[in-house]
Amino acid sequence: MTLSNSHKLQLLCDLLQNQSTEQYMTDGEAHQIDRLLQSLTRDPNLNPSMLQTLQQIQEQHQLDNRPFTNDVSGWVTSLSLDQTT
Repeated sequence: MTLSNSHKLQLLCDLLQNQSTEQYMTDGEAHQIDRLLQSLTRDPNLNPSMLQTLQQIQEQHQLDNRPFTNDVSGWVTSLSLDQTT
């Protein structure tokens, strides 16, 4: 069973919030974030604003595989708002 974009975005937001709170990211979580970002950014019907947010997350994640410390709440807010529009 494949996940919808809505489910993928919710999972991504949950992972980002969890690792931001815990200040820790397992290898499995890092790989899951990679897979979610790759899958979501390949969608040609993706809202341009959401794509921009996902690319920002992807850039920071590629630069540093440690937990995100910046922008997590902004990203989650942006992704949540973009889902409703």
